[in-house]
Parts: sequence; structure tokens; C-alpha cells
Amino acid sequence: SIKPWIPSDRSVSPICAMGCVQRDKDAGSAGSMGSGLDSWERPLWRETRVVCGVDEAGRGPLAGPVVAAAFAVLSPDSEVLELLSRVNDSKQLAEQQREELYQELTDEKFLHRTVWAVAESSAAEIDACNILQASLSAMARAVEALNVADQDLHVLVDGCNRPPELLAEGEKWTRMSQRDIEAAKNQRKLSQFFVKKPSEKFEKSELGEMETDEKDEKDVKHVNRLKRCRPKKVDAVIEGDGRVPSISAASIIAKVHRDRLMESLDKEYPAYGFKAHKGYGTEAHLQAIREHGVCIEHRKSFAPIRQALEKQSDISAFRAAATNVTSATSSSKPKKTSSKGTKKIGLKSKG
Repeated sequence: SIKPWIPSDRSVSPICAMGCVQRDKDAGSAGSMGSGLDSWERPLWRETRVVCGVDEAGRGPLAGPVVAAAFAVLSPDSEVLELLSRVNDSKQLAEQQREELYQELTDEKFLHRTVWAVAESSAAEIDACNILQASLSAMARAVEALNVADQDLHVLVDGCNRPPELLAEGEKWTRMSQRDIEAAKNQRKLSQFFVKKPSEKFEKSELGEMETDEKDEKDVKHVNRLKRCRPKKVDAVIEGDGRVPSISAASIIAKVHRDRLMESLDKEYPAYGFKAHKGYGTEAHLQAIREHGVCIEHRKSFAPIRQALEKQSDISAFRAAATNVTSATSSSKPKKTSSKGTKKIGLKSKG
């Protein structure tokens, strides 16, 4: 049985209207939360049976999917708690450390004591909406894949946005500024040139509160009724990957899973060096794009890839135009006759 413990010198950190745990302004002040099991999972287990951490990997690269992972403790025995005490933000760990912790976190010996799941959003899905929405969608699918009863589940998401698909109707999911919202809309408009446009209802439901007219609100309600997972509570935790052990575990699983995917893609598209840079915009990657163009795994709505495609299009148009000019010039030239024939014509004219 779970025996939660709440530190006597701490209280739950203030949470904003959209469920985002505020950044600590004073690490020692009342109402702030620190890091580790004693600050997060243990207090929350008192209210909810299962606390699930969620994180993603691969928002920044120019190629490959964005991957989300969800991790939760079902039975916090001493072995499970010892493992969680050693996890940290995946970005702070060396590759070998991540691999070793991944092997432990996903080991079958923890079956029924922990549960984890991974979900992906492909490059095409990213282009169809935008990287933020694709990431949040993958997070929601990872949580759903845990198959934990909604009433037993408290989800902690890294960052300051909550997956809209996990929320009740009317709940605010984002703290994005109006400028960010407009940028997301613009990317959506751009992406229609690269992939098949989603249906109107699906597209507008992903925008959440970005759309405000009455018809859009009906579309959001329509999709809300189709949601499969509605956890008891969903909170976004700023810098959660370095503060909440369950999120740290999810961070490691997502990172290692994506790295392995990119190594696999490297075998399919060896010209790009995916194994080395994992799809990020390194100089070597950009040079490969200049030399070989883009492949199906590139995110065509990302600026460097979009620019490369535009350049390829310009070059193709130039070559086509040059070919047409050459063909037209060749067809307009008089047919060449032999010198013998010319002499005959000349002799006839003299006669």
C-alpha cells in the first residue's frame, strides 16, 4: 500500500488558472516546491493513486518525429523509489547514463510496479498542425496508452502547456502570448502547401482557445465528446524535467527512444548523417540538405527546410526555363545544307 508523506515545511506551490505550477521566485519561500519525490510524488499520492510524469523529445530538430513518453509508479516499493532517486533531466545526463537508466526504467522486472508508454508525431503530422500541437498530441496519446483509470490519475506535464485532449471542455491549456498564437496560426496556413489539410473539425479543435467564433466552439465541443482519457487532474510544471522524478523518467525514455529512431532513419537516409546529429540543424546537416535536397522525414514547415525547398523549386524552374529556351532556339534555326547543295543553288541563280 502507498504511504504518502508530506514534508512539514512545505506546502503545495501556487497553480495558475490553466494548471501551471508557477516558477519559484524564492527557492526557500513558503508555497514553493523543490525537487524530488518528497516534494512531488509523495504529497500527491495522498490525493491520487497514480502520479504520471510526461515529457517530450525532439521539438527542435529539422527532421524526424517528436516523441512523448509517460511514466508512472503503481507500487512505490524501495527498489522503485531508489531508481527514481537516480533519474534526472535527460539533457543533463551523458548518453551512456541515459542508456543505462532507460534499460532500468523499462525493465520487465518492474512490471505491475511501474508503467510507461511512448507515442510519436511524425514530420507529416508536425507539418499538418505545428510542433507545439504535435507534441501535445503525442503526450496525450502516451498518457492514454498507460491504461490507468482516469479517476486514479494525476498527470504532471513538463513545461507550461497541457495537452488539450486530456482536458475537460472549456479548460485553458496554454499560456502562449497572442504573438505566439498568431505565429502558430501562420504556420498552420503555411503547412497546407506541404501535406493534405486535416478536416475542418479536427484542425480547429487542435487550436483550442485560439479560435473564438461560435462555429469553432461547436467544433471543439464535438471533439471533446470523443476524448478517451480524462485524468482526474493535469498540471503543467515549469522545468519539471529537472524537478519531478516521474517527468525525469519520461524525459529519459522519450530521448533514448527518439535517438534510436533517428539511428534507424540514418540507415534509410545515410546521406544526411541522422545518427550523428539526430535531425538537429547542425552545419553538417544543412550542408547535406544543400547537396541532396530534403527527404520525407524533414519537417517542411520549418524555416531552413522551407527555404531549401524554395531554392530547389527556383533551381528546377530555372533549369526548365533554360531547357525551353534551348529547345525554342534550336527549332527556329534554318536547316543546314551541304556545301555541295549550296554550290548548285548558286550556279542555278547565275544561269
